[in-house]
Amino acid sequence: MTDLYLMILQHFLLHSAQSAAGSWIQGRVGTILRLGKLALDGLVSSCYVFSTQDLKQAQVAEEDISTGFLSTSKNISSQSGKHYEFLHITVQCFFASLFIVINDNIDHFIIAALFCSGTKKSALASVRTCPEPCFLSTSRQESRVQTLLQKAERPNLQITASFVAGLLSQRHRSALLESCQPAKLARKHDYVKKYLSKGMLKHFKSIPPPLKGEKKSMHAMPEFVWLIKCIYEMQNSDLAKDAMAKLEVEHLKLTYCNIGPAECTALAFVLRHLKKPVGLQLDCNSVGDAGIEQLLPCLEKCHAIYLRNNNISDEGICRLLEKGIHCPSFQKIALFNNNLTNECTKHFAKLLKQKQNFLSLRLGNNHITEEGAEQLAEGLRESSSLQYLGLWGNKIGDKGAEALARALQSSRTLVWLSLVDNNIGSVGAHALAGLIQGSVSLEELWLRGNKLSTEEVEELTQIDRRLTF
Repeated sequence: MTDLYLMILQHFLLHSAQSAAGSWIQGRVGTILRLGKLALDGLVSSCYVFSTQDLKQAQVAEEDISTGFLSTSKNISSQSGKHYEFLHITVQCFFASLFIVINDNIDHFIIAALFCSGTKKSALASVRTCPEPCFLSTSRQESRVQTLLQKAERPNLQITASFVAGLLSQRHRSALLESCQPAKLARKHDYVKKYLSKGMLKHFKSIPPPLKGEKKSMHAMPEFVWLIKCIYEMQNSDLAKDAMAKLEVEHLKLTYCNIGPAECTALAFVLRHLKKPVGLQLDCNSVGDAGIEQLLPCLEKCHAIYLRNNNISDEGICRLLEKGIHCPSFQKIALFNNNLTNECTKHFAKLLKQKQNFLSLRLGNNHITEEGAEQLAEGLRESSSLQYLGLWGNKIGDKGAEALARALQSSRTLVWLSLVDNNIGSVGAHALAGLIQGSVSLEELWLRGNKLSTEEVEELTQIDRRLTF
C-alpha cells in the first residue's frame, strides 16, 4: 500500500506547477510537512474538512494546495467560506504518516501512541498545540491535550501506522534520507519494530489454554490483522519470523475479519514463517480469487484451510489445488457457499488421486451437478484416506448419487458423507443405502431434503439406521 501512495505522491509533485531543485521529496519537503501537519491535526481531532483558518494554522500555502491533494469541499455552504478536504481519508492518513517519519522533531512517544493501543495516546494530540511547522515533543504539550486524542478514530490511526511502517522499511530508506537525519530515521524504524513485536506478543499471551481434548486455537481480532499488515508493510522477514516463533496454536481463526486480497498478501508474508502447520480459518470474509492467489506462499504451512462464504470461483480454487497437491501437510478444505461449478471437480479428483493423506473435502452449497459428481467419483475411487465428504446443497441428482456410491464402495476410511438437498430421488437413495450397508467405516450418511416421499424415507431408514433424514 505504501509503495502505491508514494508513486501517487511522486506523480502529483512532479506534475505540480512549481518545480524545485533536488530529489522529488527533498525539493518539496516543505509542502509535505505542511500538508502532513494539517492531516495529522485533523486525524487526532476527527476533522476531515478544513477551513481557511485551519490551513493558515498549519501554514499551508497556495502552492501547497496547487499540488492537487486538497480539493474544495462541496458539502459545506459557501456562506461559511472556502473549506478543503483531502482527496480521500487514506490520502490524509498518508500525509500524516509522512509528517511523523520526515519531521526530525517527532519523538518516540508518537510512535508508541500509534502502535500501542491504549498507551501514551495523548502524545498524538499535541500536534494541535504547536502552531509552528516544527513539532516539539515536550511533556507540557503532551499533558495539555489528553482529551483530544480520545476523539481520534482508531481505524484511521491504524491506517496511518501502516503507512509509517511502510515508509520506515528498508526499501524506502534512501528516498527519505535526503529529507531527514539518518540516525533519527533509524531510531524510528527500531521503535516500530519494537512496538509491533510487543503487540504480537500481547495477542499471543491472551490465548486461553485449550479445553481438555481440544486443540489449542486462537480467534484473531481485527487488531491482530492490522499488526500483520504493518509487519508486511515493513517487509521485515526477521520480524515476521520472530513473531511466528512465539505463536503456538494448531488452529488460527480469522472469521469475519474483513480479510480481502491485501490482507491475504500480508498473512502469507507472515504465516509462511510458522514453525508448524496450522488450520487456517478464513470463513465469511472477502478473499475471492485474487486473495487465493496471494495465500499460496503460505499454503504449505496449512494442514487445513476453511474458506466458506468468500466469493471464490473455479479459477481461484484450481490455482490453490495446483499448489496444494505438492504441500505434504495440506489435508483439509472447506468451501461452503462459494461460486464453484463442475469445472473444479476434475481438479479435486486429481488431488484425491495424488494426495493419499487427504482427509476432508467440503463443497456444500455450490453449483455442482451430476456431471461434477461423476468427475469427483474418479478421484474418490482411488482415495485411500478421505474421511469426510460434504456435498450438501448442490444438484447431483440420482446419476450423481449412483456415481458416488459406486466410487466409494471400496473405501475403508470414509466415516461421514452429506448429500442433503441434492435432488436425489429413490434410485439414487437406494444406491447410497447399498453403499452404507456394505461399508465398514461409514458412520453417518445424511440425505435430508431430497426428493423422497415419507414412505421411501421410512423404508430406507429400516434398511440402515446410519442413514439420516
